[in-house]
Amino acid sequence: MPDTSITAPPLYAPHRKVYPRAVKGRVRRIKWAVLTVLLGLYYVVPWLRWDRGPGVPDQAVLADIGNARLFFFWIELWPQEIYFLTGFLILAAIGLFAATSLFGRIWCGFTCPQTVWTDLFLWVERRIEGDRNARMKRDAGPPTRDRMLRRAAKHAAWLVIAAATGGAWIMYFQDAPTVVREILTGAASLETYFFFGLFTTTTYVLAGFAREQVCTYMCPWPRFQGAMLDQDSLVVTYRDWRGEPRQSR
Repeated sequence: MPDTSITAPPLYAPHRKVYPRAVKGRVRRIKWAVLTVLLGLYYVVPWLRWDRGPGVPDQAVLADIGNARLFFFWIELWPQEIYFLTGFLILAAIGLFAATSLFGRIWCGFTCPQTVWTDLFLWVERRIEGDRNARMKRDAGPPTRDRMLRRAAKHAAWLVIAAATGGAWIMYFQDAPTVVREILTGAASLETYFFFGLFTTTTYVLAGFAREQVCTYMCPWPRFQGAMLDQDSLVVTYRDWRGEPRQSR
């Protein structure tokens, strides 16, 4: 008697390392421009100064948790004015929904932090270990001195970027020059070191190792963005009539 039972698919698929190939073109140039602007803003904004008079922090963008105030250039928000921030977040969400309906996964492809930092880490990986074929060849071959040195240099660069990312995030909640000096001299609080280590580690792990696994298993956005698409939305598809049968490179 034939077996008619249905085997449930596994909840998690085995991880397979992805070796993306460097690409060129108009869209890729736009992505590099967006990445440069976003990373530049993230790392530079905490260092901008804005004179608000005596007794008030002069950092342009600062979430002063201790005194329950939020500074954004000339804007100062107190807890009783949180509805301004709420309204801004609602408008941002509506804008994200509208952009998804019109242009598809534009958030995921261009401005998602996971995409931005993964692109940066991949750029470092290519500069040190080579493009797709070179990396695959090294990983498949025996461990050599050249391979170990390249890998050590790659991870060292990743850790520097991750530390800069974790430090920059803390600067949005404390005075930037002060917190950098305290971290380097060992005078920072335990809470500061904890969050510095936390965001450094998460950046290093998510952008260096997890990568697309974050989108597959952790991010909630792909779960419901399909509800905002229709037959006129722009989507990324694979044209098998153009790509098959494949030829060797």
